[in-house]
Amino acid sequence: MTDTTDIDALLARARLRRRPEVPADTVPYEDSAYPGYAEDVADVAGARPADPAAIHDLRTLCDSLLGALAPGTLHFLTDQLPEPECAWLLGCALLVAGIDEGARFWWQYAGGAGHAPSAYCLSLHHRARGETHAAAFWYDQTGLETVTAEHDTIPVIGLRPPVDCTFDASVPTVLRVLSRLTSPGARRRPRRAEVITSYVAHAVTRGYARHPGVEIPVPGPCFADRVSSLLTETAR
Repeated sequence: MTDTTDIDALLARARLRRRPEVPADTVPYEDSAYPGYAEDVADVAGARPADPAAIHDLRTLCDSLLGALAPGTLHFLTDQLPEPECAWLLGCALLVAGIDEGARFWWQYAGGAGHAPSAYCLSLHHRARGETHAAAFWYDQTGLETVTAEHDTIPVIGLRPPVDCTFDASVPTVLRVLSRLTSPGARRRPRRAEVITSYVAHAVTRGYARHPGVEIPVPGPCFADRVSSLLTETAR
């Protein structure tokens, strides 16, 4: 027989709710350098995005990345948690599938881990939504402002001294080239990209249905194995 302590006596009189409800986060995001002091901005139904070019660039980037998917390109830390680069690619798949919130979360997860391409996607995403402060914050995380152009000297026959050529392989420049080569959706993606996009979107949608109050994409068990298997099967 055990002795009853004061804590046991208090717990015995405690009343537990049969259906406890945790309120959702009702504090809206304020795109301001000084949250709480920004002017109220009402959303206008049917309004055009603040920066259509950002949507075009983001979609072009995601389409190009998904077209380059191959076996061994997606790596996971756990059965459901991707590594930062994998989270970046899966976020692109969710964006193409129309699941913007899931894409943004995985990009935030990867961007917070120092993955610059994910931070750039977030910058474009917030620009497209008209959230200039958030876009500027994530652009700062890319480090693009501090990266200097790569210089190389190549000899040209008949010319002296050699000609100095500057090459710019930054993401914004590559995007500008891609956007002029093709428009989003104009070129059909490889079958493996279509299969991965469809599966990832379906798995995340089911996860949101199982856990409606959870913002984190919960794709379910065996997600990593299934994604790797699909990439291998469609590459044959």
